[in-house]
Amino acid sequence: MGADSLAVSGLGDDASDELLGWSRLEELASSVDIAEIEQAYEALELEEARVDVEVAECVEGGADAERRLAQLSLLQEDLITVTDRIGPLQAVIDATAANAGVISERVRFLDQERAKLEHALRMVRETSKLKRRVGELLAAMASKETDAAAALVHECRTSDAETLHSPFVAFATPDASQRAGPGRGALSEVIADATRELVERVSFMFQAAMEENNTREISRCFKLFPLLGEELRGLDMYSDFLCDAIGEKARLKSEMRGNIYALRITRLFEVIATVVDNHFPLVNLHYGPGRMIRVIQRLQLEGAKRACMVLDFFEEERHVKRRLAQIQQADASAMRAKAQARSAALVAERAMSARSSEDSISDAEFKDITNVLAEMVLIGRQVATFHRFLASRAAPEAKALAGVPGGRDRVYLRPETAAKFVPLSAQASRDAGVVFDDETGLVGHTALTARLAWLTDVYVALEVFFITRSVAKAMALDDADSLAGWQDAVSSDSGGGGGGGAAKRKAAARGLGARVGPGAVTQGAAFGPDALGFQQTSSCVGDMFFVVKTALEHAISIQRPAAVGAVAQCVISTMNSEFLAAMEVRALSSWSSAAGQAHSQRRILVALNNLDLACAYLQKTAEELRAMIGTEWPRTARQDDLAAAQTAIDTFAAFSAKFAYAKQRSLDQLGAQLLKPWMRTTLQHSYRDIKYVLTDEEFNDMQNDNLFQKRFVIKFGHLVQQLRPRLTAANLAAALELAIGSLAQDWERAIRQSKFNMLGGIMFEKDVREIQRYLEQESGVSLRPKFSRLVQMADALAVESAADIKHILKAPAAADAPSHAPLSTKEIRGLLENRVDIADSTISSLGI
Repeated sequence: MGADSLAVSGLGDDASDELLGWSRLEELASSVDIAEIEQAYEALELEEARVDVEVAECVEGGADAERRLAQLSLLQEDLITVTDRIGPLQAVIDATAANAGVISERVRFLDQERAKLEHALRMVRETSKLKRRVGELLAAMASKETDAAAALVHECRTSDAETLHSPFVAFATPDASQRAGPGRGALSEVIADATRELVERVSFMFQAAMEENNTREISRCFKLFPLLGEELRGLDMYSDFLCDAIGEKARLKSEMRGNIYALRITRLFEVIATVVDNHFPLVNLHYGPGRMIRVIQRLQLEGAKRACMVLDFFEEERHVKRRLAQIQQADASAMRAKAQARSAALVAERAMSARSSEDSISDAEFKDITNVLAEMVLIGRQVATFHRFLASRAAPEAKALAGVPGGRDRVYLRPETAAKFVPLSAQASRDAGVVFDDETGLVGHTALTARLAWLTDVYVALEVFFITRSVAKAMALDDADSLAGWQDAVSSDSGGGGGGGAAKRKAAARGLGARVGPGAVTQGAAFGPDALGFQQTSSCVGDMFFVVKTALEHAISIQRPAAVGAVAQCVISTMNSEFLAAMEVRALSSWSSAAGQAHSQRRILVALNNLDLACAYLQKTAEELRAMIGTEWPRTARQDDLAAAQTAIDTFAAFSAKFAYAKQRSLDQLGAQLLKPWMRTTLQHSYRDIKYVLTDEEFNDMQNDNLFQKRFVIKFGHLVQQLRPRLTAANLAAALELAIGSLAQDWERAIRQSKFNMLGGIMFEKDVREIQRYLEQESGVSLRPKFSRLVQMADALAVESAADIKHILKAPAAADAPSHAPLSTKEIRGLLENRVDIADSTISSLGI
């Protein structure tokens, strides 16, 4: 069967697949194609053979199936037998399970009863212990043992609440069987009565110790209040004691002199700071973290009250109101004097002299006002430092309470309590209510807050007067007309002026001229002051900025942004009206090079130097003030205040732009009146009998002895020799840059009007490069941008043939000379036309 079945199965698979290709038998019946019918028939035969094989296999396996069924029948009989045997056992098991449930229920009941019994035993023990403690408490109360009684009250109060309210508590009450006596009533009432009696006793002891100044007894009583549950009472009484102690410790010796009120406030705040630091450990140990904030709040209010008292005495003793009235009167007088002088040309100087002559405040009174101002600054600084100290100590305590639900509401002073410590002079703040700072927990508005506003207003008024009066005085005492070294005027005559002596200048000129030769100009010549002793700036700049810096440092010290802003604006206004206006008038005066004009020249140049120095001083002062703000206000809680102060200093620093603009205007006028004519004259003098149409012999002579370069160096050197000691380094560099720019323009104009041959063009190229190198050494700056067109002109004039000019046209413009446009094609053509050795027809053929 195996081989035949395998063969039939193998054939049957393909045939079956083909047969399955027919969807229904009806399709076979309807088929008329003989090939398809035969194929279907073969497939059916194969399918029939496969079915027969499967049937045979099933028949062969039938005997085994019958055997297995017989085995199952035997197994069924065994199962029936086992079931009959298990029946009685199942009944026993069910009965046992029922008994186990009953036993389990009884065990659970017994466990519950045992737990109740254990709880009752524990309550009995706790009640017995409580009874002993209460007995000891009453005994301690009777024997006046306050410390022991307070400890027992604390132990009773901290007992389990369940014990205090258990059914057994009646048996713990002393003398419970009696209806009269000291122990009558519930246990909680006994403890409460003892607590009240102890609180009254400890409070009385605390008061008595305060009257006797018994610090040991005060410390002892202070430790008992938290045991009795009276933390706030203990903190308040202790705060009262500390406040009373502050008044005694803050007193100064009567023989002290000077800024007595600033010293009093300083001493007051130092005492409070010492008290806070010294008592922090004690409060935290016995009362817990965060509780010191209540003491700090109380000390803050006490310090504010006492500081206001000092300020009241300060206002009265220093005659602040009268000083303010004097200042207002002086300002009105100065305004009238300034209005009368407004029609004059020198408005700033006349207004300054009018103020100094008609001011109603004497020098002695001004000194007194200055002393009052200095003391106010010290007071304001100490107040700001004190507030910063309190904030640094209070902030951690407030943070500790923030993590305790309701901690701040329970520990902070009540608003109505805090209002009691506000003096009547600050009643308005009491009406507004007491507000605590969210970050530090300090009282936001105290009696000192209103006084600080008054202090700031008075300070600003005094500081503004100090600034205007001091700057006006500095301008009046300016030594510009008595500076050393300005005896001689700046003159184009090399034999006179310059401040160094005629013989000395002639010798220097001869020596310089001898050094000028081929390549010698690049070595340059030193035109230093040679110990001529010129004073370049006058005293008003340093004096004014001393006043300005002092005033702004004062404003920063008191840490009031409104004061910083007001003083900064006053400084700017005063510098603009008093200093800048006067310097502009002087620096913009008409320049005269005539003999005997040393005085007018000095006023112009010194004013120009003063403007330059003012720019440097202002920037340096602003940097120092910014650094001061960073150190004076490092931990301020109000970032807006810090930003406002920094903005005020930035505004002050930005005023340097106005100084720089005035300086540039003055330099431009100096360039137009002195430098440009000087350079034009220098160029004309240097080109006297000089030509650029040269023969070979003339070219060689010029190489050996270049008169143009010699003359130019001597003439320009004479200018530098006179300006260098008279101008600051920055002004000298700017003036030389203006002079050289003017030279470049005039030189270009002169070259376009001159005739050349190739040798002349080569010589001109050498002149341009040598003079540029020399001027760069003298001025200290690169002159490539200013000389870019001259260099291009020299290259065009030095070409060997006209065709070479195309290389110059293709050359890119200098990258560092964007403001100096390269030569145009028309300009280059004009230069070639100036070459006498290049025919016009040749130039025309170039197509340019």
